Amino acid sequence: MASIASKRGSVNVTAVFAVALTEAQEAVVKRLGEAVSAGLDANIETMLGRSAYVRRAAIGPWVEVEAVCHRCKCRQSQRFLRNGHRAHKVLTLWGEVTVWVQRLVCVCGGSVQLAMDGWLRPYQRLGEDLEGQIQRWGALRLSLREMQAELAQLHISPLALRTLNQRLHQIAAAAASPTPGAVPPVLQVDAIWVTQLVPTGTYHRDAKGRQRPDKKRIKRPIFIALGVWPETGHAEVVAWRLAGKEDADDWLTFLSEVEALGIRGDAGLELIIHDGGAGLCAALNIVHFGAAEQRCLFHKLRNLYHAIRVTDDSLSPKEQRRQRKAIFRDFHHIWEAKQRPTALRRLLRVVRQYRTTQPEAVHSLRADFRTTFAYFAVHERHPTWQRTHLRTTSRLERFNRTLRRRARAAAAYHSDAGLEAMVHHQVNTFNAGKCHP
Repeated sequence: MASIASKRGSVNVTAVFAVALTEAQEAVVKRLGEAVSAGLDANIETMLGRSAYVRRAAIGPWVEVEAVCHRCKCRQSQRFLRNGHRAHKVLTLWGEVTVWVQRLVCVCGGSVQLAMDGWLRPYQRLGEDLEGQIQRWGALRLSLREMQAELAQLHISPLALRTLNQRLHQIAAAAASPTPGAVPPVLQVDAIWVTQLVPTGTYHRDAKGRQRPDKKRIKRPIFIALGVWPETGHAEVVAWRLAGKEDADDWLTFLSEVEALGIRGDAGLELIIHDGGAGLCAALNIVHFGAAEQRCLFHKLRNLYHAIRVTDDSLSPKEQRRQRKAIFRDFHHIWEAKQRPTALRRLLRVVRQYRTTQPEAVHSLRADFRTTFAYFAVHERHPTWQRTHLRTTSRLERFNRTLRRRARAAAAYHSDAGLEAMVHHQVNTFNAGKCHP
């Protein structure tokens, strides 16, 4: 212990404060354990309907409690006996708290399991407050060693990196399941690519002589389906899947899972918006949702802009960009129409005007053009719905931006569990309304 008087005539205030803080913390932890133990005993008395040293005969056999015998599966309070206490040590943000949990046994000899509302689980070492803090640090993108350094400032024993990693992966198990019957009218579907490290099958020795597996970087897609309620503007991720490729088979597996959730046209689905990928379109031809398909206008217009060619070499680069934008405005003007017949007339005018000078752009315009008009029919049936939710996948793209930010911060993920935990956390945060991308 540090000396209180570092030299004659002065007082070491820092040491005095440290000693007082340690003593106060030990007293708080001890009092916390005593209070929790007393509260548990009081709750068990209320549950059993009798206090200690009261005979079981005073309770009728019809009284059932929220506890069950492992052997006979009985729930009758009359059959349960007290069998002392056992110590349970839980690591919290305040320190290691020792809680004495009352043990119950059945007259058949089996042990009785109490309903603890998810707390004091078997072999539970970390408290709920500490696990919540670890998950919040994970949301702030702190590394495992940074978390370890933060925990070192608390009055608890150090946690291993493996323990912290396991707690972060438990986010995946706590993911919220889709709400039954909550079928969105609009479904936006897209994929985002992330980097992952996978073993190559070969090994090498590091500087300390340990054998390490060689790994390589690969790109993997994450399929995401976002449900949108256009009348209120509410959006929610209804399904997602980590896949190996973005071909028709992988998309077919994902879309089948979405359909299995009950998201179909006869349940309220009106429109499916996608970017027009070959694998996705092939899968949509097999899985029939019974809803109209809308080609994302943002992706369509982006392809049109890249297909425009300015071949006049006499123009400067700035003048060429100005001419390309002028041509692009004529194409973009098609979808600014309020009615479908007006948009078709503008389409014919643009095709006649540019079919000889801009053949690539006209070919890109006419390809899957009918799917870019599906939102007109939906808007006619629901005039109060905003068109911004019916024409593009922009809402899903904004959510994907948060995933890309997390993936780039990590550079590369070493396992499926770490990658899935990250996606689970972002999805849960978004669906809970705490994230507004």
